Amino acid sequence: MRLTTSISIALALLDRTAPLPVGEEQRPLALPDEALSRPVPYAHYSVQSTIRDVLVEHEIICDVLDDFEPSYYLDINYPKSHETVLLGNDLPVDAVSSRPVFTFHSIDNSYYPTRRRSKKADPCTTRTERKKSTFTLILTDPDAKSRDNPKMSEMCHWILTNLTTPIELPHDLQEPLKAKPGEIEEYLPPGPPPKTGAHRYVFVLLEGDATNLKPPADRKHWGYGKPRHGVRDWAKENGLTVVGANFFFAQNEKQ
Repeated sequence: MRLTTSISIALALLDRTAPLPVGEEQRPLALPDEALSRPVPYAHYSVQSTIRDVLVEHEIICDVLDDFEPSYYLDINYPKSHETVLLGNDLPVDAVSSRPVFTFHSIDNSYYPTRRRSKKADPCTTRTERKKSTFTLILTDPDAKSRDNPKMSEMCHWILTNLTTPIELPHDLQEPLKAKPGEIEEYLPPGPPPKTGAHRYVFVLLEGDATNLKPPADRKHWGYGKPRHGVRDWAKENGLTVVGANFFFAQNEKQ
């Protein structure tokens, strides 16, 4: 299981009533006497930065995406196997064999009144613009054939578009997404080959006009003909912006 403490913090932040996890190794902070008279700067955990840190740690940011700050959290579930994608957890291959269900939630700081906002930000305008936004969800494998030998990467596994009306905090996180997705690339179940180690399977949420979106010319390399090319190129080509990501690990039983 690769679920980290930072992800537990991120998930707790999505439910602000949940307590933050306390590690067994945590110790009280000891300060010298002179430090007690100094002002201590206010600090808080940021959902965006926590998710970003995990994407950086597992090289999703770098191998798959350029650096970005997530503004939506992707909640991905496989109902037949009762499995949930949790930013880097391990899932059995047979558990992800059928099309997942999903929601996505705004984690923009403008929804937290106690947090700092940009002086230029207009929350009302932001909400209005979001209601008009169109989103696309993709699934890609940057580790085909293997992470050490990604000669077939990236492999396109799924493209859903025309997603609208994202759920915004502080609404009920279990409320289903009311959208009519257009599947322009059918779901290809993950099938990592034997003896190729764990593959990262990355869901990416893209925002932008999906009116004329077309699937890649080929699943392999997303049709770009070069290893390590894929969703980053396709998004740029179609004027789409990365606003969220989630991922899991899966590997063949034969290693």
